[in-house]
Amino acid sequence: MLATGKYGNQSSAAFDCPPPQPTKAKTKSQNFYLQLYAFASWESHTILLVQPGPRPETRTYSDYDSVTECMEAGVCKIFEEHLKRSHPNSPSITYDISQLFDFIDQLPDLSCLVYQKSTNTYAPCNKEWIKEKIYIMLRKQAGKSA
Repeated sequence: MLATGKYGNQSSAAFDCPPPQPTKAKTKSQNFYLQLYAFASWESHTILLVQPGPRPETRTYSDYDSVTECMEAGVCKIFEEHLKRSHPNSPSITYDISQLFDFIDQLPDLSCLVYQKSTNTYAPCNKEWIKEKIYIMLRKQAGKSA
């Protein structure tokens, strides 16, 4: 079954983001498969859908080889370009995660379509999912640099 969304036709079977990990205790093999699933979703082809302005004509999309690349070269770069335009005379620009999340929240629309190999479909993911992935990515980067 196809449903028409703001960005065209989407399979109704793909309307759920990858499920959050359950909080109850897991066996070692279950944890392995959850970690494998999490890794696979980070490495999946991802389409970023952005509507930066109030008018539908401002909608655009870009695609990336992975969720990580989408978060870095897509969402974070869009925010950094916004900061450069807002502060053209600043030689360097720094920001914290709360500013990035505020920027994401003020966008009229921002979402991702993440390829799910098991179903050969793309799962739509909302702003909250994007913020969670950015938080995890930045936390990992901070851990590597420490």
